Amino acid sequence: MRIAACITTRNRSKQLNDCLEALWNSTVKPHSVVVSDDSQDFEVQQINREVVKKYPGTTYITGPRRGVCANRNNAVNATSALETDFVAFVDDDICVEPDFIANAVERYSQIPNEQRKYTILTGTSTSTQGEKLLPSKLTFRGYFCATEGTPETVVIHAALFPRQFFSQEQWDEDIYFGYEDAELCLRAIKYGYKIISCLKLQVNEKSTDSVLNEPGIGGVSNYELHIEAARLYIGIKRYKNLFPNPVKLLAFLTIYFVHMSGYLLKRGAIQAWPEIIRRSRIHLLWEQKEVPQSEAVSSVIVS
Repeated sequence: MRIAACITTRNRSKQLNDCLEALWNSTVKPHSVVVSDDSQDFEVQQINREVVKKYPGTTYITGPRRGVCANRNNAVNATSALETDFVAFVDDDICVEPDFIANAVERYSQIPNEQRKYTILTGTSTSTQGEKLLPSKLTFRGYFCATEGTPETVVIHAALFPRQFFSQEQWDEDIYFGYEDAELCLRAIKYGYKIISCLKLQVNEKSTDSVLNEPGIGGVSNYELHIEAARLYIGIKRYKNLFPNPVKLLAFLTIYFVHMSGYLLKRGAIQAWPEIIRRSRIHLLWEQKEVPQSEAVSSVIVS
């Protein structure tokens, strides 16, 4: 099984080196690794290029600088669809356990080949504070919650996707940051993919630095503004396009705006409403027409 790792990085050369070192020290090596660098400083890019050169089998490409989803698409599209079976998306501050790939291969080998092509594996991630992030599902309001049944979302840094999925679908680049993995999983489920929990797949977060550390509005941080904007976008897309249900769409919007207004008032940031709407880019959900899966696959094949 040929497993590629897609690493997205931005201005964190030390973390990138640690991430690559962990991957290439795995008991089973990745088939290939692609680093997509969204760093804006040319000097940082040069440092990252030198880091990548230390690890044969790793490809360096510059990122599109349009957010994490665009950067992940940039990375996965640089992997060969003909020479890659599965892909893992690893941020630069994540270190995989040495048996991460070996455990993935072992679990996939237990699944019949035809089912394997439509199976997504998800493991766990441990933060710097020792907290574990587990596979979950998405609540009606768009929050992650634990589940003892079949997961509906993945722990993105500890997950593997069939490469073929990205020949027909891509990360939604209208989401700048936040809940983007949940949206991707909703589409995967819609098109018949199954998510399986495999707790042997373990990764560790090695940094608490945030690339979204710009000032927020009132008592709401810049990070929270992106998260809430993404939750609004995904909630509308979920009930309007992916699993159309006008009643649920109206209920979601009502609950979202009531609860968010109360939240912003408590944080002294009611003036953040316009910024949340702007960042959510929800107008795009009414401007674009969803392409049927068959047409989307055909266009990919033709191109």
